[in-house]
Amino acid sequence: MRTANSLFKSRQTQKIITDIKSVDKHLHGGIALGKITELVGMPGTGKTQMCLKLCLNVQIPQQIGGLEGKALYLDTRKDFNPERLQELAMDLEKRLQHQVTDFKASNMLKNVYYVDCPNAGQLIASILSLGKYLIAQPNIKLIVVDSLSFPIRMLESVSERTALLMELHDSMCRMLRIYNVAFVITNELGYHRRKRRWQLQPILGQKHMHLINERIWLTENTDYFVGKTLSTRRLISNKA
Repeated sequence: MRTANSLFKSRQTQKIITDIKSVDKHLHGGIALGKITELVGMPGTGKTQMCLKLCLNVQIPQQIGGLEGKALYLDTRKDFNPERLQELAMDLEKRLQHQVTDFKASNMLKNVYYVDCPNAGQLIASILSLGKYLIAQPNIKLIVVDSLSFPIRMLESVSERTALLMELHDSMCRMLRIYNVAFVITNELGYHRRKRRWQLQPILGQKHMHLINERIWLTENTDYFVGKTLSTRRLISNKA
């Protein structure tokens, strides 16, 4: 049996840093375990780059304040780049070499598990199979879905898209109740017609918005915003 205070302190320390100071400050230390965090933006704004960095940052050793975990990457757009991951791992190794000596780039890549999800069917099958992955690799602390919106918008029927999205959220929430992990998902922007005007909005709609815990907006000029909607988001950084 644990006290509420010990549980609170535990959750405060179970964060994955983003390496963006103002974002980490807003998130009280980084991406939280037990929650769904969304990265949203136009193509080329750095969503996949941040996902790759998080796959490495989740591995930072506990002795220097990290989680010392592993990552699972569900790739729906073929955007996962192992060469870029290697470059980022070498940068992280160099940056931390004076704090920990055995944190090597070659080992970091071994702790990132990759699943190719080329269509909606494969994505839902992989999400439904997460329990098996997490039992086999209990040290997985981060699950990336890059991108969640891409396979869903390929479905022609609105009812099919909604049903699949709700099933995915139900499965992710079930995993969060059972396992101590963080979900990071990516979403794109698209034009929606509203009150006779076309507005740029996240592709996944209102129901999805209410089911995520955090939404971080990335822009081409490296500004970062937080907030659920375009009208209520607020700037938290203009530097990477």
